[in-house]
Amino acid sequence: MKTTSISSRLSVMFVLCSVLMLSVYGLYLRSSLDDSLTKQMHNELEFRANLIAPWVSSRASPEAWKRLDNKLSNLVEAEGGRVKYWIFDADSTVLLGDNSLSDASQIPSTSGFTRTPSDSELSSDRYLYTTFTSFDGENTALRFVVSIDSTAYVGTLNEFTRTLILISILGISLVALLGFAISRMGMRPVQRLSSQAEKLEAGNYDQRLDTTNLPNELQALAASFNGVLDRQKVAWQQLESFNADVAHELRTPLTNMIGQTQFGLSHKHDIAELEEILGSNLEELERMTSIVNDMLFMSHAQAGERATQISDVSLKKEALKTVEYIEPLLEERALDVEIKGDAIACIDCRLFHRALANLLGNSVRYANPKSTILVSITMDASDVFVSVSNEGKPIDPTHLNRLFERFYRVDSSRGDSRTHHGLGLSIVKAVALMHKGDVFATSRDGVNTFGLTLSINHPNQVGNSILTKK
Repeated sequence: MKTTSISSRLSVMFVLCSVLMLSVYGLYLRSSLDDSLTKQMHNELEFRANLIAPWVSSRASPEAWKRLDNKLSNLVEAEGGRVKYWIFDADSTVLLGDNSLSDASQIPSTSGFTRTPSDSELSSDRYLYTTFTSFDGENTALRFVVSIDSTAYVGTLNEFTRTLILISILGISLVALLGFAISRMGMRPVQRLSSQAEKLEAGNYDQRLDTTNLPNELQALAASFNGVLDRQKVAWQQLESFNADVAHELRTPLTNMIGQTQFGLSHKHDIAELEEILGSNLEELERMTSIVNDMLFMSHAQAGERATQISDVSLKKEALKTVEYIEPLLEERALDVEIKGDAIACIDCRLFHRALANLLGNSVRYANPKSTILVSITMDASDVFVSVSNEGKPIDPTHLNRLFERFYRVDSSRGDSRTHHGLGLSIVKAVALMHKGDVFATSRDGVNTFGLTLSINHPNQVGNSILTKK
């Protein structure tokens, strides 16, 4: 599809607008002039009719009619034949006047103005016809007709029309040229903005478009573009951090596997030692597989994949199942779990168990021994809030917003990297996204809370609570 420049489009719009406006204005002027010229011709006809009518009405003898005929002939000759007069009797017989209008039946019987009859040679004449009674003793009804040659008026109107068309063409051409020039000038800020965008260097994430001295219409566009660059910078930083974290997480098991394999190949070992080496390598491989599977799961969630195996369930009932699953961990640290609230939500139970297990596992690792972990289920008109709270060491606010990032740990030493590779809370966020929800975290008064929201279809809440001792 062929594209055109904005300047050309604006020029065409200017031309179309000028054509429309000039057409309407020109038609109005021509119509006004036509009406004015018609009124002027009618005034001339009325003036001559009113001037001659008394003479016609007062003729009562043949001699008087003859003198009137001579007078009308002299008037016609004096005006060069531009004005003509006729008098017809009731039988449409010409009493006075030439034979150019021999058929009076073509003239309407009522008084008024008319154009030249269609079969007359005087195609440019205008007529005024009146009816009156002569004083010849018999009250004879007569029709008096006066005509005027409208050639001069028509010529004036045609000349005006030609001039108007010429002026309109010149005006439209001028508007097209000026419109194109103005649009080109108006598009200069866009061209400057485009030049700035072309000069942005790859890999330099701190470059931004200069929004100063831009028109208001382009300020929003430039600001939006800079916003995209800001988000792109954050995305690249996260990607670089993610690459570094993945490399770190995979390097350790790979290094262990390489060292153990080299050790196994460097000496002769009995079957038991070889089985131990292979078992250790298998553990590392399983850990790497877990990392890869978790990464694939989170990538699907971030790509917009939604939970599909959904059904209406009681979140408290599903939470109890999850608590039973992690019972050994709770007994190991002498922790209790209390579940408050309930809600009926349309969710994927498998994903919900995985997210809640990760939240509970996180709380178990960092909760004070012999304390109680609180699972709270609340809801509003559209979302369910599932939170897990534990008593423990306060978390600095600078870490709270990043704890759901992949491989992020408050403890940078990664001392527990062999058992926990830092994707638990990231998986919680992925599950929330797959249910059109989000995650949240707070730390105040010695209580740390992590949770997620889930979009619901059929909200229903039961306000009881249960205390589960483990």
